Amino acid sequence: MSMYPTAAIHCSQTIDSSRRGFAGRLAVITGAAVLGLGLVGCSDYHQARRAYEVGRFTEALQILEKLAEGGDAKAQYEIALMYLQGIGTRVDPARGGYWMLAAANNGNVVAMVEIGGRFESGANVERNYLLSFTWYRRAAALEDPIAAFRLAGLYERGAGVQRDLPRAWAWYRMSRKFGNPIAIESTDRVWKLMDAIERVQAESLFEQLKSNPQA
Repeated sequence: MSMYPTAAIHCSQTIDSSRRGFAGRLAVITGAAVLGLGLVGCSDYHQARRAYEVGRFTEALQILEKLAEGGDAKAQYEIALMYLQGIGTRVDPARGGYWMLAAANNGNVVAMVEIGGRFESGANVERNYLLSFTWYRRAAALEDPIAAFRLAGLYERGAGVQRDLPRAWAWYRMSRKFGNPIAIESTDRVWKLMDAIERVQAESLFEQLKSNPQA
């Protein structure tokens, strides 16, 4: 959760095979989840990957942190997870949050969704549906299916925003369009809750969002 080819790519590109980071995707080694970064042709990332896969988490963290300090959004996201989960270091929510925010502000869509989810659930932060809505909306505008789905859920429940079933339906449809099959049931459920006028509004909103998800 792989969608992308495994051919060689440039350092600035990523293969996000599961929407999870270095510290959140694959098998378990010495009690910690292990995954390669999905980057080829970049020696620093290869070194971090090799270190991570054999359990040298501190070494991997040091390599990634240098990349993160240089502005690499992917590395910023990876070390955020490592600090939040205590992999290669002690658990440090403040430092993890700092790097997660840096990654999101640097354009990492998965980090945006992660932040939105933490504000929605109250994980390591005070629950704030408005901030959750803000981050989901930002990621959904970049055509992220999970962000679109969760944004629709906030509209459906009226959490952080006024309840709006037409917008909820439109964003569930967008989530489907972006490749999320789970949104099918939600789309059908909300459609049944709307009256005729709301259904017309919902279809109109969907057409607008198809043309411009940032609208």
